[in-house]
Amino acid sequence: MKIALVTPFLFLIFLLQCASPATQQEASAQPQPGKILPFFTLGVSKESLETIGKRRWSFRVKSILLHHTNGLKAEEYLEKSKSSGWMVHFLVLENGSVYGVEDPSKILYRAAPGMDETTIHVSWEGANDAILKNESQLNALSELIGGLAKEYSIPLNNHDIASGKGIFTHTQSKKKFGRFLDTGECGSEKVLSALLAKTQGKFFPETEWKDRFIPGWVLRKEKFVDSSGKKIIQTYTHGRGISPAPSIELSSIEKTSDGKAPEEKRLRYNHRGTIRPECIVLHYTAIPDYQRTLEVLEKRNLSATFLADQDGKIYQLLDSILDTAAAATGTNANCFQVEIVGKDTDMLLSNREQTKAVVRLVKELSEKYKIPLNNERVESLRGVYSHTQAKKKWGGSIHLDGKDFDPGEPYMKEVIEQVGGTFYAEENWFERQSNDWILLFTSFQP
Repeated sequence: MKIALVTPFLFLIFLLQCASPATQQEASAQPQPGKILPFFTLGVSKESLETIGKRRWSFRVKSILLHHTNGLKAEEYLEKSKSSGWMVHFLVLENGSVYGVEDPSKILYRAAPGMDETTIHVSWEGANDAILKNESQLNALSELIGGLAKEYSIPLNNHDIASGKGIFTHTQSKKKFGRFLDTGECGSEKVLSALLAKTQGKFFPETEWKDRFIPGWVLRKEKFVDSSGKKIIQTYTHGRGISPAPSIELSSIEKTSDGKAPEEKRLRYNHRGTIRPECIVLHYTAIPDYQRTLEVLEKRNLSATFLADQDGKIYQLLDSILDTAAAATGTNANCFQVEIVGKDTDMLLSNREQTKAVVRLVKELSEKYKIPLNNERVESLRGVYSHTQAKKKWGGSIHLDGKDFDPGEPYMKEVIEQVGGTFYAEENWFERQSNDWILLFTSFQP
């Protein structure tokens, strides 16, 4: 869409009429319907836009991605975006003024990896759903979205983000493709719903997004009822009351007088094959109760290899420690999964007996299977890692953000150093600054 820009000459005339320091704000105070003001009037030079962007073929554009400034004013938002290597194609201010580039189809800006190649990024000034109370801003955004959709034959719906065709929020893109700073709402589903209503499009709530409940999303969404609303009852192939209790081979694991796993401590689960034992992943349950943890794992059809109770006793949950657990995407085929009962990192750190037991288990597994005692390179699948580190690398969880702790890096440091290993802080994880992570290591993202 080649959009007519207000010329630099006309803008200069306007500047000469008022020499106060507030000139830029006043220049944007009079929105011109249908007009797109150039970004340089907000302090972003043409040269910097060209440096940040890359050329692309117009025919590749097939989607619009909606962002908001999260309360930042336009100038600060654009400066933070530019300084971090990001940029959007258009920005709609609170007063209804629209700023942007002349031909968005021919320039690729990074704002949402996974969508950037084929999308036009549109942001609005404000936070949450504030724009819904600002008629002039909402109308300006609606007019812009409608015009872009018509020009580039973009479907007026948010149904199938995997196809790359449609109008979506950055939030939906985060959930599908990852590569984000955090999972905070960005673009607002309520705002998108209002925009699609204004443009005669169709809005789909998250539960109706195409394939939302099947694998393939960085942030999973679980389903506990079927299409009729009936509760889904899980079935299992192995575990408590189904298969014989296994003999316990590790000295750090609790067993009955005849050397078996205590029946009441076992987990019902579905067999998924066996692992190549090369790493260990530590988790916390977020539930301070052993039996309740078993119930939640079974309800969600998840599993771990071991579960460390608050009293310092650790139990084997699976029939074999080499059975594949379902606990941490990207690591399940290679790692022992250790769940630790506790509601948060502080609870784990305060429980010395439990920590000692976890240390004994990690040490025994590392000696038996020659597992390196460090957390530097999670992608190597050779080491001792937190679930958070795995989630930030591969996603596949129902929750993930920059402040995520599972079981908490202070706890990881405690365990790894107690077993005589080397702990690496997040900034020192291998290639943590690269874009090859689901959760990016950056201070800002549009």
